[in-house]
Amino acid sequence: MESETELTTKVEYKGRSYFIKTDQGIDLSLKNNFDNKNPIFFKAKQSSLNPVQIGGFKGDIKQGGSCNVGIASIDIHCTGTHTECISHVSESETKIVDVCPRSFIPSQLISLKPDHISNTSDSYHAKIASDLVISKKMLVSKIKDQISSLIIRTLPNTSLKKNRNYDLEIAPFFTSDAIKYLSKLSVQHLLVDLPSIDKADDGGILGNHHEFFKKGKTISELLYIPNSVEDSFGFLQIQIPNWNLDAAPSRPIFYPV
Repeated sequence: MESETELTTKVEYKGRSYFIKTDQGIDLSLKNNFDNKNPIFFKAKQSSLNPVQIGGFKGDIKQGGSCNVGIASIDIHCTGTHTECISHVSESETKIVDVCPRSFIPSQLISLKPDHISNTSDSYHAKIASDLVISKKMLVSKIKDQISSLIIRTLPNTSLKKNRNYDLEIAPFFTSDAIKYLSKLSVQHLLVDLPSIDKADDGGILGNHHEFFKKGKTISELLYIPNSVEDSFGFLQIQIPNWNLDAAPSRPIFYPV
């Protein structure tokens, strides 16, 4: 007998029926504990949480308050898992709540090991030297069919990603050719465990973002994908708060098939 919390959802995709146990989704987000141990990128400040203070009231039970009332401060793009849309890099009126899907998205999870730019003939819109990149060739070897959503785990995949300072440990990024290939495959939602699909300092161009958003709808960055999850096809939910901004903290949930 199934427990009361175990629910199964039927999803139709390309003429096939898939049954998803909604209590078995895998969380691909980083938990923000507001403990100064989040990953940081682009000289960001750590997230903070401070109690409201009004007169004699202090919103912290541990400090004698009657209830907890906190004020959270976060750098959405640079301190944790988040999902962004075209208005991140343009004056578009589109906001993340307008384009982030509410339903299950067919998705493919793949793992790639970034390589030195010198080992590929791919191009990039800014000056690069000894950087590690994800190239078009890597993507071609893993995916050939159109897919709505793509989740990329970079190797090696260690728990250090949960609190890495990416200003000290420079992150890989995508070549221009790689992003153009994803656009050719009609990827609408790209999810990565990197802080950005672009080089941290590309002169403010954010060329890969602009290229992807010509056809794509959302980019999610700074995920953490457990090693226990195998590369596979499945369905994805991207959970976000109802924030009318270019981006919002997010919680991607993956249901492998």
